[in-house]
Amino acid sequence: MLKEYCYECDKHVTITIKEEIIYTEIKGLKFSYDGKIAYCNECGNEVYIASISDENIEKANREYRNISGIIQTDEISELLAKYDIGQKPLAKLLNWGEVTISRYLQGLTPTKEYSNRLKELFNPFVMRELLNTNKNVLTNIAYKKINEKIKGYIDITSRDNSPLRIANYFLQKMDPEAGESITPLKLQKLVFYSQAWLLATFNKTFFNEDFQAWQHGPVLPDMYIHFKNLGYNSNDSLPKSSSLSNRNFDEQETSILEMVWLVYGKYDGKYLEKLTHSETPWQLAWKEREHEERGTPIITKESMKEYYENFKNSISPFSIEGLNKFYCFIY
Repeated sequence: MLKEYCYECDKHVTITIKEEIIYTEIKGLKFSYDGKIAYCNECGNEVYIASISDENIEKANREYRNISGIIQTDEISELLAKYDIGQKPLAKLLNWGEVTISRYLQGLTPTKEYSNRLKELFNPFVMRELLNTNKNVLTNIAYKKINEKIKGYIDITSRDNSPLRIANYFLQKMDPEAGESITPLKLQKLVFYSQAWLLATFNKTFFNEDFQAWQHGPVLPDMYIHFKNLGYNSNDSLPKSSSLSNRNFDEQETSILEMVWLVYGKYDGKYLEKLTHSETPWQLAWKEREHEERGTPIITKESMKEYYENFKNSISPFSIEGLNKFYCFIY
């Protein structure tokens, strides 16, 4: 049995630790989180335990950062490990004080501006731009080491038959000043519709990978992991990409990508999720699951080709305007 000192009883007593929802406020933001509270078994009052208090403070800070979109401490560690860069060299590249990153790792909460800057660096193209702009602050050895790491990530995204090449196409199309944004959830659906309509229209594919039927619609697991590793959650807006040109897309492919952007690009990720849920390819694959928590069935290319080919033929004459008019009446 656990014993701690109770100020009310003025003695050591047995205690009970309960998990409860704790309501708090940080910097004017009111929120709740799942924490722990110790109670005296004799008087019923709360008993202070330093380790539990520290744990609750850490949970509150993490939840505050999550709600506010502030980068987490462990994500900063992941960023350093990703590029094999030290705390001081990264601070120098950013023109910040040398101990800034160190303080963040010790628990100091970054401002939104500094947090967003760190999040952007998970994108290797953004990191490359920063490195090349301020490389004079690093030693040649440090520069080469970091540059090699960045090059490795960029090579993956630049592969001709990589789904990430399609994702980057849409990130380049985005105009943040016009209020356009893309989340990983939305990006998955844009890539899905690109593959589907290329199959249905020209009987060819952008890439070989198969989509899986997940709860939130069609998903390419490797692309999900890619953006997760960059520190982005499904509802986080991704930064505009200026990294890749539209090279290696032929006329047919470009026409499909443009159509997908004009038809589906105006909707958010949750709307596109609903669209895929209403269509046969995802439905067929989802039914194969034994139950909701098991199995990751493939959405076959054959089912995609057949469904969207029939869909295409049902809109006469087929056009972007026809597709837009159809989708306007779905939800």
